Amino acid sequence: MSATKVAFLGLGTMGAGMVGQLLEAGFEVHGYNRSDGPCAPLIERGMKRGATPAEVTKGAELVFTCVSNDEALRSLSFGEMGIAASLEEGAVWVETGTTSLPLTRELAAASEQRKAWFLDAPITGSKLGAEGGRLTYMIGGPAAALAKAEKAIRATARHFVHVGEEVGLGQSAKYALNMSQAIVLEGVLEGYALAKRLGVPLQAMFEIFENSAGKTGVGSFKTLYLQRGDYSPHFKLRLMQKDLHIALSEASRLRLPLPAAQTVRTLYDQGVAEGMGDEDFLVLAKLLERWGDLRFADEES
Repeated sequence: MSATKVAFLGLGTMGAGMVGQLLEAGFEVHGYNRSDGPCAPLIERGMKRGATPAEVTKGAELVFTCVSNDEALRSLSFGEMGIAASLEEGAVWVETGTTSLPLTRELAAASEQRKAWFLDAPITGSKLGAEGGRLTYMIGGPAAALAKAEKAIRATARHFVHVGEEVGLGQSAKYALNMSQAIVLEGVLEGYALAKRLGVPLQAMFEIFENSAGKTGVGSFKTLYLQRGDYSPHFKLRLMQKDLHIALSEASRLRLPLPAAQTVRTLYDQGVAEGMGDEDFLVLAKLLERWGDLRFADEES
């Protein structure tokens, strides 16, 4: 049997890792990226590069997109050389970024016009999760489409949740998840800030969090980098800022007050305004260090 052809558009931090996992699983991957940088190592591993979104999409049974925002996704999707004009009948389009609900529904409608399927399937798990096949997907859309894409999804993931049959439910879950992670990490950092000013070493406070109800996934993962002052991006601050704005826009539409999220969003806005946007969202620790006249890394770290 010939390998399933997968089109993968968007080979950035997350996409490159996902393509690597698909290649290892035996899929025939045709990739597209606007810049050349990420392509060479993937081509060495067996990926075939296309010159346009249409070129990689034609003939593909599965189409994955993984780009940073609505603008980038729209540029790939529409026009004569876009995905939407090139989808094969019966193909499944799996959109893995965090996308606004209006654009998500627009893409689903464009897929339907081509008699193709669409899944909104945002991912979480950061750079290491993508490279190790340990992502989690939140998936909205028809179960029949998920069944067709499941083998490829499992090649890149440790877990997926089918949120429901309605397109947009995956995105809605992702908004809630990222908003919660942003709030929780800020709470952990503020706890560390208070502890440091009161004389409690970071390592001691970390051990207390890890062995109490204060333990959180985002806190456990990020603290190891905080101790080293390492803000290299696993998930960029500007992307979390974008997701917070989407989440709060939906909350406003629903007339749902979310006061903690609104406060945390102002910190993300400030961090981006200060030029921190391309660092990991952990970098907001620098604001607390400055305001509190402290350093998070213990001297022995």
